[in-house]
Order: sequence, then C-alpha cells, then structure tokens
Amino acid sequence: MAEFALTKLAESVLSQTVERITEHLIHEAASLKSVRDDVVLLQDELESLQGFIKSADAKQHHDQHLQRLVLKVKNVASDAEDVVETYIHRVASSYFKAFHNKRVRAQISFVRERIKVIFSSMQTYGITSVAAGEGRTSSSIAELQQSLRRSSPNEADEDVIALEQSTRVLTAELTMEEEQLRIVSVVGMGGLGKTTLAKKVFKSVKQHFDSAAWVFLSRRFVPKDVFIEILNQISGKDKDKIEKWNASKEHALMNLVKEELKEKRYLVVLDDIWTIAAWDSIKRAFPQGKKGSKLVFTTRNGDVATSADPSSSPVVPRVLTLEESWELLHRKAFPRGGCPPEFKRLGMQMAQKCGGLPLAVIVLGGLLSTKSSLDEWERVLEDVNSYLNKVQSHQQYEGENEMLALSYYDLPYYLKPCFLYLGNFPEFSEIPKKKLVRLWIGEGFIPRPKPTTRTREERKQTLEAAAEGYMEELIHRCMVQVEKRDHTGISGVKTCSMHGLMRDLCISKAREESFAQIIQQQHECNLSPDVSVASSFEHLDGSHSRRLVIHPGVDLCFKKPWACSTFFRKLLVCNNNPSSSLVESKWVEQQVHPNLRSLLCLGGILSLSTLKSSNFRMLRVLELRFRSGSKIPGGIGNLICLTYLSLSGDKYGEISLPSSIGNLRNLYTLDLGNNASVKGSVGKISRLVRLRYLLLPLDLRNQSGFRIDKLKDIVTLKNIQGSVLIRSYDAPHKLTNLRNISMFFDSEDSVEDEVRKVLRSQIVQSGRLTSLRLYIYSTGAGFPSLESLSSCHGLSKLILRGKMKLQQQQGLIHLPQSLPKLALKFSMMEQDPMPLLQNKLPNLRFLWLGKDAYVCSKMVCSAHGFPNLDTLQISKLDNLREWKVEKGAMPSLKTLRIDYLPNLEMIPEGLEFLTSLKKLKIVGMRYSFCEKFQVKNGIPGQDYYKVRHIPFIFFKNIEN
Repeated sequence: MAEFALTKLAESVLSQTVERITEHLIHEAASLKSVRDDVVLLQDELESLQGFIKSADAKQHHDQHLQRLVLKVKNVASDAEDVVETYIHRVASSYFKAFHNKRVRAQISFVRERIKVIFSSMQTYGITSVAAGEGRTSSSIAELQQSLRRSSPNEADEDVIALEQSTRVLTAELTMEEEQLRIVSVVGMGGLGKTTLAKKVFKSVKQHFDSAAWVFLSRRFVPKDVFIEILNQISGKDKDKIEKWNASKEHALMNLVKEELKEKRYLVVLDDIWTIAAWDSIKRAFPQGKKGSKLVFTTRNGDVATSADPSSSPVVPRVLTLEESWELLHRKAFPRGGCPPEFKRLGMQMAQKCGGLPLAVIVLGGLLSTKSSLDEWERVLEDVNSYLNKVQSHQQYEGENEMLALSYYDLPYYLKPCFLYLGNFPEFSEIPKKKLVRLWIGEGFIPRPKPTTRTREERKQTLEAAAEGYMEELIHRCMVQVEKRDHTGISGVKTCSMHGLMRDLCISKAREESFAQIIQQQHECNLSPDVSVASSFEHLDGSHSRRLVIHPGVDLCFKKPWACSTFFRKLLVCNNNPSSSLVESKWVEQQVHPNLRSLLCLGGILSLSTLKSSNFRMLRVLELRFRSGSKIPGGIGNLICLTYLSLSGDKYGEISLPSSIGNLRNLYTLDLGNNASVKGSVGKISRLVRLRYLLLPLDLRNQSGFRIDKLKDIVTLKNIQGSVLIRSYDAPHKLTNLRNISMFFDSEDSVEDEVRKVLRSQIVQSGRLTSLRLYIYSTGAGFPSLESLSSCHGLSKLILRGKMKLQQQQGLIHLPQSLPKLALKFSMMEQDPMPLLQNKLPNLRFLWLGKDAYVCSKMVCSAHGFPNLDTLQISKLDNLREWKVEKGAMPSLKTLRIDYLPNLEMIPEGLEFLTSLKKLKIVGMRYSFCEKFQVKNGIPGQDYYKVRHIPFIFFKNIEN
C-alpha cells in the first residue's frame, strides 16, 4: 500500500506546484517577463504529468520500480518549483538579470528533460494520461481489505469489553417498534470496536426478526456480490446457484432481494461501508418491510451515516479506560490467568500507550503472550510502537496501525498533506482550527479559487471555506477528533486533536514520504560534556524533507545537573551569544534541506541568527519563538516567498520589527499576537497588501504611518487600536473583506466617539462581520448606542467589554436575533439582563456574563426563555445573592458553569427543571455553598434534589 500512498502524495505535490507556478505568472509577472514562455512550457508539461500520475494511481503494480518512478515525479515537481522561485528571489535582489535569465533557462530545460524521461518510463509500464477529473480510486485498497479479516457475526466475542453502554443503546435502537425502516449507524475510527459491538448486538437481537443477514463490504465491493450474499442468508439458497441463475444481472438480483424482504421484519448489517456512493449503489434493494425493520451500518465516515438517515444519531463506541485496557491486555497476555506484580507494572504502562483502542490492546496482548521474562517485557516497553509495526509485517495486517492505515490510504490526494501536517504538532496537543487553516493556506494545500468564481470577494472566501471543509472531512472520516466546539453552531470546531495511535500512523507515513523532519527533545537525557547535538534529539528520518519542525523541550529531566549547561549550549534552544549561535547555525545548515520551505518552532527558543543560513532563503512558512526583547534581524525581509510568519517572544515581552518587514509581498498571515508589545517599523506592515490575517498584540508602539486601509484583502484583524483604525484614511469604509475583528479603545478623551464611528462604519454596516470584539479600557467611558449592530445578520460572535448605562443596556434589543454567542464583561448593568436577552435572542447558544457584567443582587431566568441556549457561564458577579430558574427556562442547556460568585447563597432554584443539563462546573465557590448539594456519608444535602439528574459535576478551587 505504501507505493499508492506515495502516488497520492506525488499527485498532491504536482497539483500544488502547477498552482504556485500559475500564481507566480500572475503576481510575479514583472520578474518573470523575460522567461515567461519557458515557465509556461514547464507548467504545461507538469499539467500533463498530472494526468499520468492519476493513471499510475489506478494501476496494480506492486514493485519497487514504480515506487521509484513516482518518487521521481514528486522530486521533479519540487525541483521545478525551486527553479522558478529561486529565479524570482535572485532577480529581486540582483542587477544581473541577463545572467540569471540564461541560468534559469538552462535549469528549466534540464527539468523538462527529466519530465520527458518520466513520460517514457510511464509508457513502458502501459500508463497513459487520465484527463483531469477522471482520476480513479486505487484498486489496491480492495486487495488490502480482502487480506484483512472478513467480519462475521459468528466469530467468538471473547475480546468484548467496556461496550455495555453502547450495547444498551444499539440494542434499544434495533428493538424499537417503528413504522418506517430505520437506518442505525455505528461510527468510529478503525480499531474502536464498531464491528465487535454490532456483532454482539446482532447475535442477541436477530431472533426478534423474521430474517437477518450480515454482509461485510470490501472497499471496492461489487453490488451484485452483496445481493447474492443477502439472498443466501435470508433465503437459504446456494450462492453458486443464485449467481448462475442471474449471471451478471445486477438489477434482477436487487429486485430479488427487495421481494424477499418487503413482507418481512428484517435486520441487515452492512459492515464497513465507506462512502455515500457505496450506499447509493445498493440502497434500492431495501424496502420498508414490516414494522420494526432495521438496517445497520458500521462506518468510519460520519457523512455516510448522515446521508443515509439524517434524523438518526450514530452510536459511537467509547475508547477503553486504562483499567479496562489492562483487563483486556491481561486476558490476552495471560490466557491461563495470573500475573506477577512486576509484569503488571510494565503492562499498565503499555496499556496506556494503546490509547484506549481495543484492537491495539489485543495486538499488544498477543505479542506479550509470547514473552515470558521481565527483560523481554521491558524491551517491548522501550520501543512498543516499533514492535507493533514489526508484528504487522509478520501477521498480515493484524496490527492496529494497518487497520488505521486503511483510512489513510482511502484519502483523496488533496487531503493527504493536510492529514500528514497534523503530525507536526506535539503529542496530546490541542490544535487550534484557525491556526491550522492558516498554516494549510500558507503551505499551499488549499487550491486557489478559479477565476470563473463570480466575484473577487467570493474567490477570497473560498480559501477559508475549503480549508474548513477539509477539516470537516477528516473529522467525519474519524481521523481527527474534535476537542472543543466554538458554540456558535456555524463553524463548529474550535480545537482538534489526534488519537495517539492515529498520530503514530500519521508520523509513520510522514516519515515514509519524507514529508517533515521533526526534532523533539527526549523526555530524559543523560548527557556527557562532549555529546553531539544530533544525538540529543529524536528524529524523524526526513533528510530530504523541506519541512523542519521543532517541538517544545519542557519535559527535560537531567540526571546529571552539570549536563544542563552543556545541553543548552549546544542545542537549538540556546540564547543569542555569538559562540552558541555559531554552533547552532552550522548544525542547522547540515540538518535541513538546502531549499527548506517550512520552519515551525512550536516550542523552546530559537536563536534568530539561524535566519542567516542560506538554507532558509526559500522559506514559505516560518514560526519562531525567541527571547523577549529580541530585535528581529533585517534579513527577514529577504524571505520574499513567505506566506505565513509568526513571531513570538512571550506575553510579557516586547519585540522590534525591522523596516524590511515590508518586503514580504506574498505574506498571507502575520501573527504577532503572542507578544506583550511590538515596536520598531510597525508602519511597514501597511505594505503587505496581500495580507489576510493580521494578529497584533494589545500594545503597538510607534504607530505613525500604520495605514490599515492599504490591506484591502484583510479577513482577520486582531487587537487593532480603535484610534489607529479611525485615522487610517477612511479604513472603516474600505476594509469590506473583514470578517473577524477585535478592537480596543483606551483614549480617555475620545473613546465613545471612536466606538461610535466604528459602529457606524461600513465594516459593521455591510453586515459581513462574523466575529466582533470591542474592548473599552478607559475607566470613565462606556458604549454608545448599539443600534447599528442590528444590520449584522451574519454575526456569530459578539464580545463587549465596557460600561453600559441603563440606556445602552436597553440598546441590547438591537442585537440581531440570529446571534449565537454573546459575552459581556465590565458592563456594570444595573438591571437584570436575563429578561431582555432571553426574549430578544432566541437563537443564542452561548452566553457569558463575566466580571461585573451585572452589579445587582437578584437574577431570574424566566419560563420559555433561551430556547436554544447550550452553554451558560456566570463569573465574578460579586453582588449576586439570589438566582432563580423558572420551570421551562433554557430547555436545551447542556453545560452550566458557576465561577467565583462570593455572595450567591445556594445553587439556583429551579435547576432541577433543566433536564437536558449534562455538565455542572463549580469553580472558586465557598465550601458552604457546595456542601448543600453534595452527598456525604450517604446523606444528601438540602439542595441535592436540584442536581441529582446531572451526570457530571466538577468542582475546582473550592474555598472555605
């Protein structure tokens, strides 16, 4: 399978290269004028190569020659890009254009000769070009799936564990008496236990049906075979006779199935269905049947479940707890029972490494059952991931990684680099969706909209929409997990993560593809004074990779204290003294690709002197962390290929920008938000006319000449000072592409006037904003009228920090009814805001009343108010003493958080009526408040009846 994953990635690299060259022909027309014809010919031949690589993906070759050929395609595409961009870079910084013209023509000619050789080799393999849009899915997936186990409802279920809750839910779904045919889906990532769960329930409920059938669908199944299998199980007819009787008559077989089922109460399980198209090809065979008929899917793709039956909620088996993992591991490793304590200690550590996936635990347990000594167990623990990979190669894909890898092999070519990119982030990290989207765009993974898109504005919005669509597809394929939702009900995901084993798969594939080189400090180092830098790291073998990622080093634990200074003197995390920088720069130059495209420093501190390395001149993505007070070197302006730049000191520090920052004409993202302040040539940011995301710190120094109005493509503008926006030559009326803006106002004399101008500007009046944050830091000023917000019908998030007098509080009635998320802080409201908000904002899903948002003592949530509210947070309202929730209020509330309400006497009256409430979080409250609704020594407190229906109650920082 690896060669076909390589083919898909080569297709992705080719596509990105063609797109970038197209962009350069448009945006770098002046630089490329002398060699335009040569570049166009190169572009044409690369486009032709795309058709050949699509055809290669559909071939069933399984030899190393094809792998090498596909690798050559990937390399020639990257080299073609290097040639064009190096020329642009050199012409921009040199007067000897004629010399560079001659040189680039020779280089382009050489690349084209290499492409011709590849064409010739492909024709030798019988590979002909496939037209764009006609690419086929690799048939090798079918072969691999056939080599995996075929699920059967009659297999032993000795490995079933921790499925009690899912079993009850699925059993209830299948035994429910419903008039219409019901489709029930079991959804989850590979190895989670979907088939095990479905099998267990199938065996227990099939006697309640007139007919029952279980069919395993291969990735590229033939509908005729599915129909034959069902007929065989429900009618008892021999499969060979059925096939001979209806040879190749798929339609006739489908009608036979339909006839057999239409007068029966039936149960059919379709195990491992992958796509909506797969379901569409067989769905007409399933009639309504008698009352109570059911159809069950197991699938890794949530879209399949939603498409088949949008009204049905999927059943998702949960991962195992550590204790359950150990129970299953013990059962497999010691089939005769018993386990010495020293083995259990090691086994628990390995069970935790399995991340709760039953399949992973089972494979590991089978491995350990062959190891009888403690030394052998310790060796397995030292490199358990590597060992599992070895098991896979000897047991024909029975290891968990190959099961998970099926999801990877099935990815379309455009999703492969997006998935592999997730492996760049440290283990167990929550990945912010917005940052990931910006990085994907910066890397060029998201195709630029075609010129045929109707308007310039629509073309620009397509980038973000496409990127979010890619993420949603990875989530639906169960390859990415959602950690936090954003409560708006619109964009949905706030942060995501990868299951440990899925991340292992991701990193493994990234290593195979030389996708990225990750440098991470080991958790425990025992260094000698002469230790080499390279040996101090764990590396992914990516010597040909054009991406370098540096992970945090916060988990270092030195056994020898004297080694600490040596370690930090030699590593990348050294400070800016000349001697250490020299060691660092030489080491970096030796380790990275000469045309490095991405450098992500996701932790630790990197010396800025490394930017002097010639290896970095072609960087497209750069994220740096460095010591506070550092002056960004002027050489950063030479990195003219940069599309993404993030510079971080620390939240208490200050950085200084050089004037050359204005040279970065291709920059899409500039993130300076993780600094306390920025000084220097801030005004030069105005020259970055292609900028889409500008994230600033709260404090901008030397703002003279900072003209925001020049940034007409800007989509996200964070922490802009209101006065800067107002004085930027009518910027509030020009930045009509803005969707997300946060502003602060701190001028004692003119705050209310500035806020009023912003609220009346075209930025707001256009109605295009999706997120608006306004922070007033002036002690005497407050918000003027909010009436102009009534036109913001697309607004999904509104955060207001600042005083609201009674008149302005009443002005909240002007907020758009569609608003899903609202946060208020320091509003100093003297009238209970709940009656107004609950009547005016019926679509509100998230409400936060923060520090001093309300300053009186009583608050009431009335009946039928906030019908769609999902999350309510009440924080630091020092005067609140009494809070009542009437019956029928907030019928959809799932999460309630109560923070630091020092005078609230008891849990709100009426909380018992919130039957949908799933989580109650209590933070910073008095012990006397909490004990009233707790059970102590079997005796419930006086308010226990209010919370006994809530499944999860969380306490933190309880005060005496």
